[in-house]
Amino acid sequence: MTAKGFKIEACGMGFNNSGYPGAFTPVVISIIKSLVSGNTLHLFSGTSMIGSVRVDIEHPNATIHCTVEEFIAQDTRNWDWVVLDPPYQITRTDAKLNGYGIKGAVSSCVQKRRPLIGWLRQHAENVIWLDQCAPMIKGFKREKIWLLLPGGFHTVRILTWLSRNQKEMPLDTQYVIPSQLSQDQQTINKILGVE
Repeated sequence: MTAKGFKIEACGMGFNNSGYPGAFTPVVISIIKSLVSGNTLHLFSGTSMIGSVRVDIEHPNATIHCTVEEFIAQDTRNWDWVVLDPPYQITRTDAKLNGYGIKGAVSSCVQKRRPLIGWLRQHAENVIWLDQCAPMIKGFKREKIWLLLPGGFHTVRILTWLSRNQKEMPLDTQYVIPSQLSQDQQTINKILGVE
């Protein structure tokens, strides 16, 4: 099905048999592997082996052990693909959320989301984001969303593929992360409605 210029597919989510809360199911792994190529970064990677660089605070499969905030504050490389599977509020995630220093989903936490989106706008060509919402980033366009149906009374997950809109925002566009702005500039931007 197509809506507003992007594709929508509904499919079963499959089961996470890894024993690690929030790990990708085989269905999600298959979808992501069918898309990504080239220079791939995986943020909040957990058990996943997708991506040449995998960032997670503690999992042994990660190639870099730190918070995503620490990573994006230092990394200046451009990426063909960035895969995100941020923790969100579901049963059993309290320990993971606390480990990242957050109390709720990254998609709903403005203090965590703004720097991440600013960094993605500056460094990512394509974004694949698994969450309970279908995020949209200014300067990107939705290519496809997958509605992942887990069955029963469990929450539907949404896998979103965003690609950079080259006409609106070529990759070399410089974007200042809001935390780098002076307080005066942040106030002016807020008044003007600029993120």
